[in-house]
Amino acid sequence: MLPEGLAAALAVPGILWVLVAAGAAGLAYGFAGFGAALIFMPVASARVGPVEAVTLEACMGLASVVTVLPGALKLADKRDTGFLLIASLIGLPVGVWLLKVVEPEVMRWGICAVAALTLALLVAGWRRKTADSTGALLGVGAASGALGGATGLTGPVMILFKLSGQGSAAEVRASTISFLTLLSMLLLPMLWLQGLIRVEALWLAVLVLPVYTVGALGGQAMFRPEMERLYRRVAYGLIGLAVAMSLPLW
Repeated sequence: MLPEGLAAALAVPGILWVLVAAGAAGLAYGFAGFGAALIFMPVASARVGPVEAVTLEACMGLASVVTVLPGALKLADKRDTGFLLIASLIGLPVGVWLLKVVEPEVMRWGICAVAALTLALLVAGWRRKTADSTGALLGVGAASGALGGATGLTGPVMILFKLSGQGSAAEVRASTISFLTLLSMLLLPMLWLQGLIRVEALWLAVLVLPVYTVGALGGQAMFRPEMERLYRRVAYGLIGLAVAMSLPLW
C-alpha cells in the first residue's frame, strides 16, 4: 500500500501534465543549460498552484546537483558565477516575500508573461554590446534572485544576459547551469524560512524528481558543442509550448 501522502500526490488533478513538464524541463536543461523553469513553472503553477510549483522547481535543483552540475562546473566562469550568487542573496528574500503575499492568479499571469517575454527576446536574437562587468553581474544576480523567489523563474535574466553576449555555446551552457542550479539550492532555505514549504509539495517532489532526473541525464547525453543552433531552437520550442498550454485562460 502506498503512503497516504504519495497516494494523495498521485491523485492531484493534472499530475500527469506536471510530470510531463518535469521530463521536458530536465531534457531541455541537460541539453541547453536553460529552459527548465520556463517550461515547468507555467504548467506546474496552473495545476498545483504557484507556491507548490516554486517548491518543486527548487527541489529539482537537487537532481541537477548530481546530474548536470559536476560537468558544468569544469567549463563555467567561476568568477562570474560567484558574483551572481552573492548578489542573488539580496533579491531572493524579496522575491519569496512577494510569492507569499501576491494572489495566485496574479502570479500565474506574471509567470506566463515573464516566460513569454523572455522567449520573444531570445527568438528575436537580441544581443547586447556591453561587457560582463562586475556591476552588470551583480545586477543580474540580484534580479535573478528576486524573480526566482517570486515566480520560480530563476533563469530569464541570466539567460538573456548570457545568450545576448559573445560567449561560446559550451561556456554559456556551463555557466548558466552552474548559476541556476546553485540558485535553486539557495531558494529552498528561503522558502522554509518564510513558512512556504508544505508537506504536500514534498510528496509531489517524490514523483517529480525521478522524472526530471531522467530527462536531465538524457539531455546531457545529447548535447554537442557544435549543435548550438539546434539546442537553442529546441529549448525555444519547448518554452513556447509550455507558455501556450498554461495561460490562465484554459
